[in-house]
Amino acid sequence: MVPDAPIDGIQPSVKPEDRSGDFTFTRGSNLAATRVNKSQLIEKGRENLILQSNQFDTTWVTPDSTITGGQADRDGGTDAWLLTATNAFHRVVQPISQSGVKRFSVYAKANVNDYLLLGCFEGAHYYATFNLATGEVDSNNINAISPSIENVGNGWYRCSATWVGTTTDVRIASQTTGGQNGWASTTSGSIYIQDAQLEQGLAATSVITTG
Repeated sequence: MVPDAPIDGIQPSVKPEDRSGDFTFTRGSNLAATRVNKSQLIEKGRENLILQSNQFDTTWVTPDSTITGGQADRDGGTDAWLLTATNAFHRVVQPISQSGVKRFSVYAKANVNDYLLLGCFEGAHYYATFNLATGEVDSNNINAISPSIENVGNGWYRCSATWVGTTTDVRIASQTTGGQNGWASTTSGSIYIQDAQLEQGLAATSVITTG
């Protein structure tokens, strides 16, 4: 068998010439498929369920806030965004419909404000907040499973939390203090954000940038 010219889910065989050795195959959706990784272990497919995962001025909406691109990012480029509050309950939010166990993550860095809020709506508002000045998870969280914060250098952290249920939106906000009350009381100030990801499961995996 020569690995070239596969057509319509068929890998043609060279011998026997009657094509009785043709290999047929199918592939599931991104999340249903499996592959053998470089460690020779079978792993499930991964998918970032968010659209425009690092283009916060497109599919995302920004009630009571502004978003400005071209900011210095965690890799030394200019792919980060400045999220600025203009009123209470501000956020950058993406409507979405996903069920089950989901991990939501984003890279963030303190600016005028020191706190990041990650949230979702599942018939009620659920939140996790993170202190970007100290690198700690805030203790006042609502239904967030295993919120975590990882120092990735240069003041940047990857913050993530898991929620279970049917999610109709995901949201990001900056705060001057921790907890949900911090979101309600913060009317100004800003943080930097980059590379949001929503994925099935309990762990935040490497970022898949989506269009």
